[in-house]
Amino acid sequence: MKRASTFIYMTIIVLMISCEKGPNINFGFDSTMNRNSNGLVIADISDNVEKIYLNGFIRLEEGEVKLNLVNPNGVAIFSKTLVAPIEFPINEPFDATKGYWKLKYKSNEGIGEIDEGIGEIDLHLH
Repeated sequence: MKRASTFIYMTIIVLMISCEKGPNINFGFDSTMNRNSNGLVIADISDNVEKIYLNGFIRLEEGEVKLNLVNPNGVAIFSKTLVAPIEFPINEPFDATKGYWKLKYKSNEGIGEIDEGIGEIDLHLH
């Protein structure tokens, strides 16, 4: 009996270790945007990953929103200005570089008499 329970425990441990994956990183926004909204998330990519992904959407009812993803070298590798009305899906892969990545958005005054950006943002870096 002791041998059988030891075998079961060892099997469970081996399965847990073999199923272990790399760390799960997920940084971003999941909120509504109001006039003069902005957000900044800084992600420390320090593990050995080949790709990171920017996924989600922005739904803009009024105004304008600017979106930027900046790599650790300070280069904006993804930049987009959205003008309402729009629902914009994002699914972009990027080569991973170790260091601090910045994902930011800013609700700006739109074109002419349009108010600042109002809508919803569900956007993550992982």
